[in-house]
Amino acid sequence: MERFIDRIIIFLLTVFVGQKIMTDRYLIVVLYSILSVAFFDFFLLFKTVQKDHMRLELLSEKIAFVLQIITALTPFFDKNLVIMVPIALYGAVIIRNYFVGALAILTVFNFSSHTDSISIILYVDLLLIIAFYLSVKSGRNDKLKKAVNSLRDESVIKADELKRKNSELIQARDDEVYLVRLKERNRIAREIHDNVGHMLTRAILQLGALITICSDETFKEGLNELKNTLDTAMNNIRNSVHDLRDEAIDIPTAIDDITVPLKEDRKLNVEVDISSDVDKDIKYAIIGVVKEAVSNIIKHSTNENVDVTLIEHPAMYQLVIHDYGIKGSSSEEGDSMDLSGMGLDNIRARINGVGGNVLITHNDGFRIFVTIGKREI
Repeated sequence: MERFIDRIIIFLLTVFVGQKIMTDRYLIVVLYSILSVAFFDFFLLFKTVQKDHMRLELLSEKIAFVLQIITALTPFFDKNLVIMVPIALYGAVIIRNYFVGALAILTVFNFSSHTDSISIILYVDLLLIIAFYLSVKSGRNDKLKKAVNSLRDESVIKADELKRKNSELIQARDDEVYLVRLKERNRIAREIHDNVGHMLTRAILQLGALITICSDETFKEGLNELKNTLDTAMNNIRNSVHDLRDEAIDIPTAIDDITVPLKEDRKLNVEVDISSDVDKDIKYAIIGVVKEAVSNIIKHSTNENVDVTLIEHPAMYQLVIHDYGIKGSSSEEGDSMDLSGMGLDNIRARINGVGGNVLITHNDGFRIFVTIGKREI
């Protein structure tokens, strides 16, 4: 927009100077020509002013280059057409058309040598200086705008990056707090089981012995009621311990612990991407499948690579256990592998118990593919 206004200013000054050196009819024709050149040059160089460097790369720039030269040469055919040179000079500064700059100096010198009016010469010189100044000023403003936009874009990128890193830190903190909470629940469950649970069990056994040897029916009835109370307390504690342990199960940690033996002589790749909000039955099923699969791999497989992948999708959980890459010469043994063993039947039973599906193949090593649908709450 600033470039457009510059050309309007140059055109209005050209009208003023043209009135001093031309007749009305001739002036109107020249002014229309200048106006046409100004707007045509504006549209030709519209993309150029948005670039970081000014080079004759676009076809529009090459056309503008030729148009500027033709416009600057017109005063050599009629010296009064010198008023067309400023608009050509303005565009020439944009694309670094130094040839037009030299022509502008020669044109002014030629006009000055054939004109006796000092005031008109000064008007023409001032008009050229203004055109040059406006073009340079707008060019600097364009660079400043680009620099400001670049800084703004960079600040937006850095803000997004900072937001992402903050989100990662918050997630890492939440994961750490979650793991600490799980460890604390495990500790509490263990303490209750080892201390309170054992003491209650001992008290119940002692009370049972007292009831057996007690001959007073009235006193024995009170002991039975006390034993029932202790049995109820023991059951409640046992349920609470089980609930704590169920909530404290962390699938990624459990899978890492289970697959430790595979790291000794195999190339193990474990990928787990699952939330902590998983039904306890599904947790036990997944962990049970991994335990059974790892046990089978250790006992029967001679393959070199093992992949364990557990991914949570919007509607299901997907578990893939794949061992492949023969370490020895056991490919024929793999092709004749029995897929109906007790361990594999246990895997199928676990998955079927939580409404999932399991596919076991041995085309490329041994592969267990499990899908378990999420349960609606």
